[in-house]
Amino acid sequence: MGARVMRALSRRVSTPLWSVVVLFVISCVIGVVAYVAAVHNYQASQASQRRQGVLLEQRLCTTLGSLAALKPPSGAGAANPSRAYDQQLHAALAQLGPDVGCQPVKIYPSPKGSR
Repeated sequence: MGARVMRALSRRVSTPLWSVVVLFVISCVIGVVAYVAAVHNYQASQASQRRQGVLLEQRLCTTLGSLAALKPPSGAGAANPSRAYDQQLHAALAQLGPDVGCQPVKIYPSPKGSR
């Protein structure tokens, strides 16, 4: 009878220990899964922001290139202050594209007779 009691006692002692070990392993697994999910979400967010940045840069450079392609009114600015303002504004807008890192856009003249 003594051996039976000892085995029963050892099961009772080991059962709470195994319960603690199992709970610890479960919490570690949940922690690792949460960490992997957080890293995945962070990387997805960064990739999305990079794509949006590229799109914005393309649109901005296209717009700045279009503005730089416009020709200001010709003639002396001293005779017409409005013309001088337009020429200065064009010079500032034409410089803005290269300042933000846009590549120069080659603008081809439209064919004659087309609008």
